[in-house]
Amino acid sequence: MARPRSEDKRNALLAAATQVFANKGLSAPTSAITCAAGLAEGTLFVYFKGKDELINTLYEDIKQELAGAMLAGYSKDAPIKARMHHVWNNYVEWGVQNPDRLALSHKIKVWEGLKPEVQEATMARFAELHSLICTAISEKFFQDLPYEFVIAMLSAQAETTMQFMRQDPSNSKVYKEKGFEVFWNGLSSKS
Repeated sequence: MARPRSEDKRNALLAAATQVFANKGLSAPTSAITCAAGLAEGTLFVYFKGKDELINTLYEDIKQELAGAMLAGYSKDAPIKARMHHVWNNYVEWGVQNPDRLALSHKIKVWEGLKPEVQEATMARFAELHSLICTAISEKFFQDLPYEFVIAMLSAQAETTMQFMRQDPSNSKVYKEKGFEVFWNGLSSKS
């Protein structure tokens, strides 16, 4: 008879996988993950069919957490710039607190084993952000630019801001505010 699965062990494996993959890349052996989690070598396969399933699950987990963080306290009734600023603040704060998870999400995003259904499920979690950006473009708050470009600029500006906030915590508020100004003014259609 199989032992019941423990949510604590599953979470320990996901946390260890984050650290191991962030430091050693996605090619790191599963034994490094179970060792980092303080579990027996075969334990990973009790919770995941294999390394690919673990990586896909980890990506979903990270993206779900990020979407929840970005939209925490979000008000659909606020003005567009205020909503974007709110999302920005939450994004950079999450990134500063979770650098390994952010870096790992980038690695997994370009990994050839990422399942299309996982990509679709994670994109669905960001539907409100998608709607906000599309509204900002359609209502001429942003220049008439492709959605993908706006998202890429948001990520690039936010991650530069995160880097400076981590390097110089005493000025993190300044970096967060100035980073948003650069992002907003760079895309704004209002001169």
